[in-house]
Amino acid sequence: MCGINGFISLGHSRSTVNEEELRPKLQLMNDTIVHRGPDSEGIFIKDRIGFGFRRLSIIDLRTEADQPMISNDGEVVLVFNGEIYNYIEVREKLRNKGYQFRTDSDTEVIINAYLEYGDECVHQFNGMWAFALYDFRKNRLFCSRDRMGVKPFYYYLKGDELYFSSELKALHAVCGLKRANLNKVYEYLAYGYRVNDGETFFEGCSELLPGTNMICEDDKIYHDKYWTLREDMYKHDQGLDYHEEFSQLFESAVRIRYRSDVPVALLLSGGLDSSAIARVTDDLIQKGGLEQNEIHAFIASFPGFKDDETPIAREFVQTCKHIKLHEMLIDSRSILDDFEKLVYGLDHPLFSFTSIAHNNIMRACNERNIKVVINGQGSDEAYAGYDRYISGAYLLDQLISKKGRFREEFQLLNQHNHYSKPFLVAQMVKSMLSPSYSSYLRARYQEKSIAKLEKAFVRNGYTHYKPEYKFSVRGNNFSKYLLDKINHQGLNTILHYEDISSMNQSIEIRSPFMDYRVMEFAFSIPNDLKFKHGRTKIIIRDTVGKRLPDSITKNRRKIGFNTPFIDTMTKDAHFKSYVADVLASQSFQTKKIWNGKKLKKVFGQAQNHPEFPFWRVINLEIWSRVYGISNL
Repeated sequence: MCGINGFISLGHSRSTVNEEELRPKLQLMNDTIVHRGPDSEGIFIKDRIGFGFRRLSIIDLRTEADQPMISNDGEVVLVFNGEIYNYIEVREKLRNKGYQFRTDSDTEVIINAYLEYGDECVHQFNGMWAFALYDFRKNRLFCSRDRMGVKPFYYYLKGDELYFSSELKALHAVCGLKRANLNKVYEYLAYGYRVNDGETFFEGCSELLPGTNMICEDDKIYHDKYWTLREDMYKHDQGLDYHEEFSQLFESAVRIRYRSDVPVALLLSGGLDSSAIARVTDDLIQKGGLEQNEIHAFIASFPGFKDDETPIAREFVQTCKHIKLHEMLIDSRSILDDFEKLVYGLDHPLFSFTSIAHNNIMRACNERNIKVVINGQGSDEAYAGYDRYISGAYLLDQLISKKGRFREEFQLLNQHNHYSKPFLVAQMVKSMLSPSYSSYLRARYQEKSIAKLEKAFVRNGYTHYKPEYKFSVRGNNFSKYLLDKINHQGLNTILHYEDISSMNQSIEIRSPFMDYRVMEFAFSIPNDLKFKHGRTKIIIRDTVGKRLPDSITKNRRKIGFNTPFIDTMTKDAHFKSYVADVLASQSFQTKKIWNGKKLKKVFGQAQNHPEFPFWRVINLEIWSRVYGISNL
């Protein structure tokens, strides 16, 4: 797990870059993301390319595994951020083909896999990655991002010069990025998420999409979409039923994420997903399936906050023989310390208060010398965990289907999940609309933020997003709705803040539910094994969930990683004073995208506007300041 930077000259394919000019730029980029790799660094410059690297040592801690790494014949050089979890199996296949290895690293596995399979090497990997590889034999740059987009890869074309990095701030530092992408700013303010379309918050700066390779050859840039999550991709074992198949698959996904030459810890929330991982972990240790014989688990504690799940986690860990729980106290003042520095550190405007709380949890782990943690991210999106948001599409399918259970399902969601009838009807209507239009309606009538934004800004931003999801009277809207959230909307936002906040504290996050096999499996089983009778993630509850306490498996209330932001904004005197200064500033009041006076008035009556996106407005203003944005 590391940070990568790079440069290639596209204007003259056989020209040589000026090393004296390029080296300081790569050094600046390395210095800007030193937090991603405090253990070592490297710079490689030859012909038309330059690679920079910061290392967080996880696999093969020796200096021989440092990067940039060069192939045995000197013809290929690689910088790589991430983990190839199945590197042992891939390495064995390559050894059988005659390849020699100098290290025990997964980095060298990528190099030799490329030499053997070419661009198709990515299909050999199970992991999370963003890498750039230059092949001097072909004068060709080959870049790749993992299937789900867990690891970031940003790039910026400046004339005939292509720069890339693991973080936007490195590109900002060397390319002078000062203009915001107004369409992304609109999405942030109006939708509350960033559409996964390859654009970033900086004008002209791009993000390599998940499951995509980028090739620079003959002074041209090509993109190859090698994988997209869709229905019926998983090849089932006909000798197993779905429950047995999931149990074996999930255990495999958990087990390979413990491959590490440093200790691996767990993040607990008191919910089903992280508890399921902890349960499988404890069982694996008990039967000798892991090298570690004790796992440290960490949970964020918010004393006095109604959604604090620490007591549930305590109860559960008492049933585990090999899990040791640590409670990390998170208070509002610590969350708000160095706010502007943190906004800069996390690249984008922060999408929720959770981003800051997550960063503080990572800081607490860093203080305990932890380098790797495992969490439960991805389960809610793939296995239908957010019943509040998916109920509409599900009910519509039940209503359309001749064998549907609309009346029964509607009553259960109303009576057992405690969603009002008007709310459920509203969710059904929402599922019939395009995501952009439903988000616009929410912003206009529920959050009431649209009226505070300038009309031209809203008009241009609204027409930019072209949603893929479309309601169909033929049914199957439920799966399409889930896939759209994964491929185009919310999951990309979550993965970004988890990566940036963890690496901001030099910590790697691994997520078994993000294993591409687990994701493909989720969309190759009947929907009734994910959501039915108001129960979410049914196949998880009916397999590993049977070995968890009832307080976890029978809890229908999806809390997620919640944090007490509204209380902080309205009751914490320190933060209220800070917000008041921001609202009164010339920078805020002269923004061309909104009406500063109207916004200041709303903030002054915050208790009367419980749905207003106060957090996003403040964060956008701070982000524009720390990055010197000139066009807002």
